[in-house]
Amino acid sequence: MSKSAIVPFVVSGLVVAVLTPLLLSTEYGPAAWWNAASTEMRWRAAIGVAVAVMAALGLFVTALAGRRAEAALGQPPAGLLGLPRLILAPRRVVEARSPEAVIATLEDMVGLAPVKREVNALIARLELEQRRRAEGLPVSAISQHMIFTGPPGVGKTEVARAIGEIFRSLEVLRRGHLVEVDRAGLVAGYVGQTAAKTLEKCREALDGVLFIDEAYTLAGGSGGNDFGKEAIDTLLKFMEDNRDRIIVIVAGYTNDMRRFVDTNPGLAGRFTKTIEFPRYSPKDLCEILRRMAARQQFTLPDGFEARLTPWLAQRARADDWSNAREMRTLLEKAREAQAARVAREGGDHRRIEIVDLLRATGEDA
Repeated sequence: MSKSAIVPFVVSGLVVAVLTPLLLSTEYGPAAWWNAASTEMRWRAAIGVAVAVMAALGLFVTALAGRRAEAALGQPPAGLLGLPRLILAPRRVVEARSPEAVIATLEDMVGLAPVKREVNALIARLELEQRRRAEGLPVSAISQHMIFTGPPGVGKTEVARAIGEIFRSLEVLRRGHLVEVDRAGLVAGYVGQTAAKTLEKCREALDGVLFIDEAYTLAGGSGGNDFGKEAIDTLLKFMEDNRDRIIVIVAGYTNDMRRFVDTNPGLAGRFTKTIEFPRYSPKDLCEILRRMAARQQFTLPDGFEARLTPWLAQRARADDWSNAREMRTLLEKAREAQAARVAREGGDHRRIEIVDLLRATGEDA
């Protein structure tokens, strides 16, 4: 037994030694009272003890459930005193990462060199503003809202999430969480409902980042109408009323996003920062495929890049090419081909062969 445990062990032994005679004595204490009490008093006492035991058990179970709920929400344990807050105003509390840790995660992403440069410049500007503010120097107000342009499947959502973490770690935002929506999440089918639906998502993103994918559909183009205009007007007013508590990032194809900004003067005034996401090169896509396979504990054969590069270069010219998402689909098809081959011929179920990849692309070995 450690020295730190000796003192409470001795104290608890003394307490038991003192209380045991008192509790068991028939001349004084609870036992004496029980012997002298009438039958009615005994029944009342028994009921009171039962109620007290049930109440204590209920508090114990409630505290245990509360602690598990706090753990699920990422909150630090607060015990019984924290139960009212947990029930009435639960919120997820996630430990903030440092800007350096977020940058390390961002740098580990495949490709996206110009995007990484922009994000690093953003961090440098925010850190400089913090130092000026700490020294009492004036800091000019700069719009933090952004436009992400580029094809689908190039990591726009992941970068938006990283930016939320950066803003939180630098105390620009209190929570820095990401709420991702598209047109369907903001626009309703009837007049008067769109504003309420848009406000609901804006409030959900308060103190964090609202990421609107394919935002150009709100202002004409593919499926746009007056309901989309109502969503834009509601969004702009919310951004103005909560300018220090929300960052809005709108994303979509380059030309579509230019037209989107031009449809409303308020958009151009608030979205002053544009980050262009390039397409992934065949080399980048091969690395993405390799990482996806590794996460699922599959290995790819040596030299698979040379066999896939011509197919990737040809397919990437299609208008519907979705970059990293295509690699996810390719891996799923390769796994299907591998499963059929292993069931027929046997082999290592953890290794995907060239023949599996070629069948996934629609080519014969």
